[in-house]
Amino acid sequence: MGSSASILKTLDKTRTGKRCTEKEWDFKLVPQTIKEVLKKYNLNGTCDIANPINGDEDLADQFFKAGYDLALRLGFLCPDTERIISVNEDELERAWKQIPGSFDIGLGKEKVTVKARKPSDGVTPIFTGPLSIQMDEELYVPLAQGILSSRLVDLQEGPSLDTVLGSPLLADTPYETLAGIYEARLRKEAQWRAGRSGIGNCVCASASTHLGYLSSIQQYDHPQITLCLNPASMKINYTTLHKIVVANELGHFIRSESPTMIGGYTGGPEGSALASIATDILQFAAVGAHLAGSPTYDLRYSGNCGRHGLWSQSMATQAIARNSNILLMKTINQTAGPFTDMFFYETITGFVAASVSGQSFTISPRSAGGRAKNHLTPIEAWYSAAVFKGSCGLSAKKGNEILNEVLPLFEDQLGHAEDGVSFRDCWDVKKVVPNDDYLEYYLKKRQFAIDLGIPMPGDGIYS
Repeated sequence: MGSSASILKTLDKTRTGKRCTEKEWDFKLVPQTIKEVLKKYNLNGTCDIANPINGDEDLADQFFKAGYDLALRLGFLCPDTERIISVNEDELERAWKQIPGSFDIGLGKEKVTVKARKPSDGVTPIFTGPLSIQMDEELYVPLAQGILSSRLVDLQEGPSLDTVLGSPLLADTPYETLAGIYEARLRKEAQWRAGRSGIGNCVCASASTHLGYLSSIQQYDHPQITLCLNPASMKINYTTLHKIVVANELGHFIRSESPTMIGGYTGGPEGSALASIATDILQFAAVGAHLAGSPTYDLRYSGNCGRHGLWSQSMATQAIARNSNILLMKTINQTAGPFTDMFFYETITGFVAASVSGQSFTISPRSAGGRAKNHLTPIEAWYSAAVFKGSCGLSAKKGNEILNEVLPLFEDQLGHAEDGVSFRDCWDVKKVVPNDDYLEYYLKKRQFAIDLGIPMPGDGIYS
C-alpha cells in the first residue's frame, strides 16, 4: 500500500463492516460459502493423492477463478471487532495492478531479490532460516551462526526465545518489549560471527503480539520483513494491523499469513486449497502485503508433508503462481526432528512440491513440528534450502515420481513422529560443528536426494 494513511481504509472497515460473530464465521459463513463455490466450479473430488503435485494446469486455473470468487464473497473477518473487511471487485482489480512482483532486501553482498515465480521455471527461490523454534538463550548465537554460515540461507527469522536474561518471556508485557530488543542484539552477534552482517531479517521471532515487533524493528537501519501471523485463514486482527501501520511508515516489507487447516472450518483438501488461494489474493488488497502466506496444514498430524496436505498446498501455489505476480510464502511443516530419517523424507516431499509448484519464498525448518525445545540444528536448515533451491526446475511429472518413491518410506508415521535429538546432543556447541556421526548421516541424506534426481546445490561448508 505504501503509506500509513492508506491502511485507514482497512482500519475503517474493522469498525464499519458487516457484523459477524467468530462462531458464525467459523461454523456457518465460511464453510457454507466454500461449499457453494466448490460446487459452482466443479471442484469437489479433484484431490489426486496419487499425484500430490498438481499436473493439471487447467484445474489450477479453475481453482484460481474460484478462489478469486471466494475472496470477493467473504473478505477477512477481524475477530477483535467481529466485523467483516470486505473487498469489492473494483478495489481488488486496482490492487491487482499494483502488485510489485519483486523486492530487494539486505545490504551489499547480502542483498537478494524476492521475485514471483511460475511452476518449474528454474528461478531459484529465496530461503529464510529458521522458523521460530524455541531455544535456550545460550544456544541462540551458536545455532544462528551455524545456520547462516551457509550461503544457501538468504535471510534470517528465528530461532525464538522463551526467556530474557533468565526471566520468563511473558506475552503482552514489558518482558516481550525487552525480548524484541534482546533478540535483535543476539541476531546481530550471530550474523557478525557468520560473516553475514547486513543480511535481511523477518522481525521478530520471539514476540507473540505487536509489542516485541515495535521494539525490535527500531534496532535495524535498513528495511526488514515484518512478521504478521494472523489467527487463521480468512482472518486478520489488530495485532497484525498495529505492525502494518508501523511497517508502512518506516518503509519495511510486510509478510502477512494465515494458515488453512484440512479438517477445520475450511473442510477437506479442495476447500482448504480454495481458502488458501482466497487468503493470498486478499493479503495485498487488504494490507499491502509484499509476501502473502497461506500454507495448508493437516489437522490429523499438524503438518503438510502427507498426500492431502501436499496436494492442497501444491494446488493453491500453482493457482496463484500461474495467474498473478503475488510473492508466495508458504511453510513446510516437518513433524519429525533432527537425526531422524523421517525429517529428511518430509523435507524432500514438502520442498520438491513447493518449488516445482512455483513458490517464491519459504522459512524453514520446523523440525519436530516446533513442539520440542532445542530440537533444531543448522543441518536441517541447509538440507531444506538445498532441496528447495535444487528442485525449482523439475517438472511436475518428475516431482511426483520423487514423491511417490519417498512418501511410502514415512507416511505411516505421520501423527506419531519422533522428536529426534537436540542441538547439544549432535553438535559441538562451542566449536559450532556437527558431531562426526551426524555429519556422516547428513552427507548420506544429501546423496540420497541427488540419487532421486534432485540437483542439490552445495552448502559451501561440507558439500
